[in-house]
Amino acid sequence: MNRSATQCVITRRRFLEDSMLAAVLGAASGLSRGQDARDSRAGRPRHVAQAGRQSITVGVVQQAREQELIANRDKIVRFIGQAKARGCRLVIFPEDALGSPVGTSNEDIEKAVDVIRDAARSNDVYTIFCASFVIPGFAPDRLGHCLRVVGPDGRIVLRFNKLICNLPPSDPCRAPGIFQVDGIPCCAMICADRWLRGFEELPVTLGAKILIDCSANARKEWIPEFARYLPVTRALRNNVFSIFCNMGEHPEGMDEPRHGHSTIIQPDGTFATAADDAGDQMLVATLDLSLANGIEARRRHNHPAFKPYWDLGRRLLQGEKVNVPLTEPYTCPQVEITIAAAQMACSRDIPANLERMARLIGEAAENRADVVVFPELAVTGAIAGDVSGADAAVLRDALAKIQSQAREHRITVVFGMPHIEGAKRWNSAFAVGADGKLLTRYDQMVVDRSGNAAGFEEGSEAKSMWFKVKGVPAIVTIGSDARWNEIGELAAVRGAQLLFNLSYDGGVSDAATLLRTQFWVQLASFCTFSATVNAADPRDLARPSDPANGGSAIWEDFNGHRKKPVDSVEVFSQYSACRVVSAGRQEKILYAERTMPKLNPHFGRLVAGRYPHLEPWYHLGAKVIGPDL
Repeated sequence: MNRSATQCVITRRRFLEDSMLAAVLGAASGLSRGQDARDSRAGRPRHVAQAGRQSITVGVVQQAREQELIANRDKIVRFIGQAKARGCRLVIFPEDALGSPVGTSNEDIEKAVDVIRDAARSNDVYTIFCASFVIPGFAPDRLGHCLRVVGPDGRIVLRFNKLICNLPPSDPCRAPGIFQVDGIPCCAMICADRWLRGFEELPVTLGAKILIDCSANARKEWIPEFARYLPVTRALRNNVFSIFCNMGEHPEGMDEPRHGHSTIIQPDGTFATAADDAGDQMLVATLDLSLANGIEARRRHNHPAFKPYWDLGRRLLQGEKVNVPLTEPYTCPQVEITIAAAQMACSRDIPANLERMARLIGEAAENRADVVVFPELAVTGAIAGDVSGADAAVLRDALAKIQSQAREHRITVVFGMPHIEGAKRWNSAFAVGADGKLLTRYDQMVVDRSGNAAGFEEGSEAKSMWFKVKGVPAIVTIGSDARWNEIGELAAVRGAQLLFNLSYDGGVSDAATLLRTQFWVQLASFCTFSATVNAADPRDLARPSDPANGGSAIWEDFNGHRKKPVDSVEVFSQYSACRVVSAGRQEKILYAERTMPKLNPHFGRLVAGRYPHLEPWYHLGAKVIGPDL
C-alpha cells in the first residue's frame, strides 16, 4: 500500500485532526467511525468485529529499542510476523517502539507507520505500538509520544497522544476511552498516563476487559520490594486482564537501561506469563475472557459512597459536559508530625490486648510521637468467634480505657475495634485525640475477612474517616480498603496530608506479604505521609489470636514524581511513595518524623490541566469523600 509523500507530511491542521480522533466521536464507539469514514473514502475495506469471542491470543513484545527509525520499524514488522505464526490475534509493543533519533522528520515517521500498517494487514492481526513525533513549533528534542491501534485491515482504530508529556497545542487532552478488538472492549495507556485514573480505570465502567499499559520504564523504575505492583493491583481492583508491555534491555547497550518485566496478569492477580529484563522477547498467552468478570470494579462503582463519582466519570468519558466546582482543599499548619506505627501482637484476651496497648502508647509518648497507630481489630484480635463474642458493654469499656491513656500521655491514638449497634456489627477504626476525646469512628467500607465470618456490616460513609492531628488533615482506612486506592487519591484532592491503614492480614506467605505491600504503596502514593500497620506475629503469646506476620511500614510521597533520592528512606522510589521504614514479623514500634507542607500538591501537580474534561470528576470525588473539617 503506497501513499504519496504529500499524504505523510504532518501539519498543524493534521495534528488537530489526528489528536481529535481520541475525542470527537466518544469513548464508547472505540473512535472507529471517524477513521472508518476516511478508510471508506480511500477504498480500504472495513474490518467486521467478531461478536461473542470468548478468548483471544495476545503477543506482548518486550522490544529492545534501536537507535535508527528503520531498524525499529523492521523489528516491529518481524515481530508482527512471528506473532501471527504463534497464533496471536493482537500484538502489543512498548512505548516508543518506533523510536527515532532527534532530527527525524514526521514525514519519515509516518512512512514507517504505513509500513507497520501494511504488516498488520498482511498478517491479519491487530497491532498496538507507539512512536515519538516532532511537535511543530517546539524544539527538535521536545518530542511527543503517540499510541496507535491498527486493525487487521491496516486501518487506524485509535490514535492518541501521551498527556503526561510534551503535547501539541491542538491536542484535546482527553482520555481515549475504549476500543474494540474483535468486539472485545479494551483500553490502552502510555506509561505515566497510568497515573491518570481516567486512562487506567474509567474505561472499565464502559466494559473494558483488557487494560494495556505500553511503557518504556528505565531500570531505576524497577523496585524489587514492590515488583509488578502496578499491573497486579490494577487487575485485582477491576477483575479484568492487565497487560504491562515494557521496553527491554538492549543486548549491546544501545539504549538507556530498561527494566523489562513485561507481564500479562489475569483478573485474579495471577500471572498468565511474565518476562525478565532481556529485550527482544515475546510473551504469548491465550486469555479466557470469561474470567474478566469485573466483579471488584462493579463493587467499587456501585458502593453508595462512590457511585455518584463513578457515574459522573463514565458520563464525562462519553462526552457529556458537567460543571462541578472544586471545593477549597484543606490546608494545614506546617508543623512537624511524628508517627508511631505500633505493630502489636494480638491476644484472644481483650484485657491482655488493652495492657499491651497501654504499654505501647506510653512508649510512643516517651519517644515524642504525635500519633500512635495500632492494627485492625487490635482490641479483640481477629478470630471470628472472639470478635462476635465481644459485647457492646465490653467494647465501650475498652474505648474508655484507651481514651484515658491518650489523655494521660497527650497523644492521638488510632486503633481498630468492632462497633456494635443493636444486632449489627462493624469493623471500625477509632481515632482518639490527645485530650482523650473521640475524634471519629470509621466503619470499614470494603469488608473482606475470610468470608466475613464475624458478620460485619459494610460501612457506607466515607466522610467519617477524617480527623486532625495537630491541625493536619488525616484519614484512616481499614484492611481491604487499601484495594480501592481512589480513596487515597480523592482524599488527597480534598487536602489529606496523613493517611493510615490498619490491617490484620491473615495471609502470611511471601506472596501474600508482597501483595499487601503492593496495595499499600499504591494507597500511599498521593503526596501523603502514611502509616500502614499490620498485626505482628502472635505465636509467642499465651493465647494468640489469628496468624499475622507484620511488615508494617511508614511512607512518604510529599514531592510526588519530583522527589529526589535521600538517605532518610529505606526504599527510594521515584514514581511511587518511598518506604521510610518497615518492620519484620515481631512486635515493634516504627517511628518517622516529617514537616508537613501547607497543601497536598497531588491534584494541582499531576491532574489539573492534564485532561480538563475530567477535572469535574475529581472535584465531585473530593466532595464525596471529604467533610467540612
